[in-house]
Amino acid sequence: METRSVRFQKEHQTQNILRWIFAGAIGLALVLLLLFGWFSPVYVADESMSPTLEKGDTVFYDRLDKHFSELQRGDMVAFRDGEGNLLIKRIVALSGETVEAKDGILIIDGRYGLDEHRYAPSAPLDISRTRVPEGTVFVLSDDRNYGEDSRNRGIGCLDVESILGVVRVRLRSFTIFTRDP
Repeated sequence: METRSVRFQKEHQTQNILRWIFAGAIGLALVLLLLFGWFSPVYVADESMSPTLEKGDTVFYDRLDKHFSELQRGDMVAFRDGEGNLLIKRIVALSGETVEAKDGILIIDGRYGLDEHRYAPSAPLDISRTRVPEGTVFVLSDDRNYGEDSRNRGIGCLDVESILGVVRVRLRSFTIFTRDP
């Protein structure tokens, strides 16, 4: 015959096991929500963002960031082109700004834009003066030799609403991309 304390211990042990299972299920659900609800993985299929991102890298873009903060010059954003291909490019000019490039030098509103040596290898770059319409941004590849960016009429100035998210994490060498202060 079981004593009251032995029966209590068995019930308590069962409750502890159920608590651990419940906590594990909640933890797993939160991780899945974080990875596939908040962040989305993307395979980098080309070298257009080299040297920052290399072909074969896996990056995660933040789906919620654009809803809670303003997009900034220098952000890498994920979006789909007219053919449905997922692209990653860097914002170089914001709504209402004027962008142009002469002899490889990027000029925003008549002054230098991005600190280019951090992103782009030197490449000949000429862009005629373009005013970025409201609600859009001007994006470029880090490797300026690739033309699948706002210089291409198929993409042009990118509608902010078409941006899927801001690239935040690279898995190859585990890098977290932050904004400049």
